Amino acid sequence: MARYCVTLVCNEGYLDKAGFVAEQLLAQSNRNFDVLICTDTIPDQKPSFLPEGVSLRQIVLDDTLTNLPQNERLKHYTYWRLPAIEMLSTEYERILYLDTDVFVAEDGLSALFDVDMQGATLAATLDVHQRHRPDRAVREFTAMGYETAPYFNAGVLLVDGRRWHETLAFENIMRIAQTSPEVLFCHDQSLLNIQFYNDWLELSPVWNWQNSDRVNLVVEFISPYLIHFIGPTKVWNTPDGSIPIKYHNAFAVYTGQRIGEHQGTKSVFNLLVKNIWYWRKTSKYLSSFTNPSDTKRHMPLRSEKK
Repeated sequence: MARYCVTLVCNEGYLDKAGFVAEQLLAQSNRNFDVLICTDTIPDQKPSFLPEGVSLRQIVLDDTLTNLPQNERLKHYTYWRLPAIEMLSTEYERILYLDTDVFVAEDGLSALFDVDMQGATLAATLDVHQRHRPDRAVREFTAMGYETAPYFNAGVLLVDGRRWHETLAFENIMRIAQTSPEVLFCHDQSLLNIQFYNDWLELSPVWNWQNSDRVNLVVEFISPYLIHFIGPTKVWNTPDGSIPIKYHNAFAVYTGQRIGEHQGTKSVFNLLVKNIWYWRKTSKYLSSFTNPSDTKRHMPLRSEKK
């Protein structure tokens, strides 16, 4: 079994976005992982915009994923990470999944693979909503009859391949999808949180800094390894002030295209007020992670599920 890989998962229309992230990954010093892009159809000829060193892998899909709940922004493609992880779990000791709207901001990503998983199948970061409100109820858990518990963001996932495969995680997730599609309020993120309810390893937020106009100024002082642009504005959209212009510029350089005119729809004063307010709410949470390698193990208890 190979050791480590980082994978992005997308359809043909997002290959350029995945390629942008792959280029950043390949530039990491002391890289100890393969870089893969998983998609449903492999082009006869590798697109010229994809960097050398990235491999394309084909995933097998079935109608169950296609027919699961989706919305205007998140189509059935968002579920593709699940069969991709399943496929790679037999080949890699550890799999790091990244959304295509993640930016690799710092060198040293290889250190994440050295984190002690403490027997957990999956490691992730707390979802930004619970980062601001730790006691926030989770709709999926309530609908399933579970007690409130920590809920993770699925944009960055570190998976123990052997445990994923041996515990039949994919089969169990698909069973949830077939029997309880009405609770998938956040699509595959809902599925993963139900499957790993209170049984996952919480990583420092520096491994998945969920960025929006609430914290887009704060991020410049945090130095996260991975910045996840969770808001509607992405690095490939026309700049509107939600994220610093340098990230738009980096994507423009990669694609060789000129970015659109700055729309200037965000008030600098309002952004500053939001950032100050949310910084006061999150600073205590951030201080609980002294080092990037710090983790919190969430363990299941018999009494937690009703």
